[in-house]
Amino acid sequence: MSPEVLMRAGGLEASALAAAACHEADGRVRCRVLALRQLALGQSVAQTAGQFALGKSQRYEWVKRYAAEGLAGLRDRPRSGAPQRLGREQEGAFLECLHAGPPAGSGLAAYRGEDLRQLLHDEFGATYALSGVYALLYRLGQSSLVPRPYHPQADPAAQAAFKKPAARAPGQRPSGSS
Repeated sequence: MSPEVLMRAGGLEASALAAAACHEADGRVRCRVLALRQLALGQSVAQTAGQFALGKSQRYEWVKRYAAEGLAGLRDRPRSGAPQRLGREQEGAFLECLHAGPPAGSGLAAYRGEDLRQLLHDEFGATYALSGVYALLYRLGQSSLVPRPYHPQADPAAQAAFKKPAARAPGQRPSGSS
């Protein structure tokens, strides 16, 4: 079936497609609507495919979907993928554990990625690779970087006295000299 026949079967004209494109928030759908508008204005599928940098077969597919379902047919279809290992409530519980820090008897000052991987396995039954733990932290808005832990018996005054004074800028005289 030719695109022209399919466009007539869809029932919308170029002006209606232009109006639909103006009100469309999704950029991918807007591009598809505009491509169909070009077809409705009389351009060939090959010309339209060249303008929008996609193949002719994809244009034919969009024309068929538009004829069958209207503008709703131009939306992206659900994609397959692995289900999440943690549910929303488990993510909340994981964040609480993360923010509480390691237990006092664990001997840890801060969690490392491997510690979080073990925590996820033991507490929530979710098996993650180390890269998956860091991806989870990123998705939850957490940083994998933590400040260096301080020893409880550290003396800040002794550390400050131990540090070397800052170097002078080139051309600057030492203080106290004339």
